[in-house]
Amino acid sequence: MGRQSRRSHHGQAMVEFGLVIGLFMFVVGGLIQFGVILWSQNSITQVARDAARWEVTQSTSPCDSPAARAALAAAADQLARGTSLVNYSAGTWSSAVTIASLGAEGIGADWQSADSSFPSDCPPSDNTTEWTVRIRVNHVVPIFLPGLEFIAPACASSGFCLTTTTELRMEPKRP
Repeated sequence: MGRQSRRSHHGQAMVEFGLVIGLFMFVVGGLIQFGVILWSQNSITQVARDAARWEVTQSTSPCDSPAARAALAAAADQLARGTSLVNYSAGTWSSAVTIASLGAEGIGADWQSADSSFPSDCPPSDNTTEWTVRIRVNHVVPIFLPGLEFIAPACASSGFCLTTTTELRMEPKRP
């Protein structure tokens, strides 16, 4: 009798382990997915800040030209590769579009003046006119954990959509 009761307890432990391991793996997978999303959010925030810092130091006139947008995208591409951004391939951001036309993946930029009547293009030539550059970075992080796509925010592509915006004041041109 004693031998049979020990065997049934061993079987019970295996069944309990089988029931709990699925939940345990789901929790561990959720923690890993959360870590990937948090890493990616921090990375795109850093890319946006560094790209804005780079852009405010440029003295190209006009600011909003195809060449300036291509140079900004190239700088952001290099920054994204340097931060080891998850699911980012070199050259994905080939051009910086306007923020209004930015899709789920890419970099957008807008240059604006507080004084809309100011006639010339940026960068400003004095400290009396304030110009700012606004950079927005959108990035899609893949979802590794099955089922998480149902509770993730709606996105234009499959994955978890992240976005960040940075705005910095442009300093005047140096003579």
